[in-house]
Amino acid sequence: MIPPKIIRFLEERASFGFAATHDGNLVPYGHKVSGWQIDPAGRTLAAFFPPSSATRLVEAMLDNGRIAITFEEVGTHETYQIKGRYLSHRPAGPTEIDITGRGRERLGKGVRAMFRDDRLVDALKASIPTPGVVVEIEVDEVFLQTPGPDAGSRIAPPPAAATSTR
Repeated sequence: MIPPKIIRFLEERASFGFAATHDGNLVPYGHKVSGWQIDPAGRTLAAFFPPSSATRLVEAMLDNGRIAITFEEVGTHETYQIKGRYLSHRPAGPTEIDITGRGRERLGKGVRAMFRDDRLVDALKASIPTPGVVVEIEVDEVFLQTPGPDAGSRIAPPPAAATSTR
């Protein structure tokens, strides 16, 4: 479901993630994303969240199962949003902590290229929390969110093939 080009972006260039959920009363909540991993077929995404988000996030997932996650490359502002459905959750382990560390390094590289200020780079890298919970998500839709005339357009599934998941 996630096109190969977007999988490469997520694995090699994306440096920041933010998720949105809502509760049963449609009250929205935002969650920092510490890291992510995509299955090779692009059908599922494992998103890593800090312990501070775990309770509210898992409650929303068990209540309605819907989540939207936006991923951006710092510097270029290339941005994509993935919408999907909750499959499961579990505690984060050493693998997720390692993947999060690689994401911190990508963020640092992007910020350093723009500002060349090591204190700023270190502060922003430190803003990505160690993950406490992993949420497995079945991907339904992928949208382009990079600023420009096509922002908001659906990439996958192609518009003619899409069925409403809302």
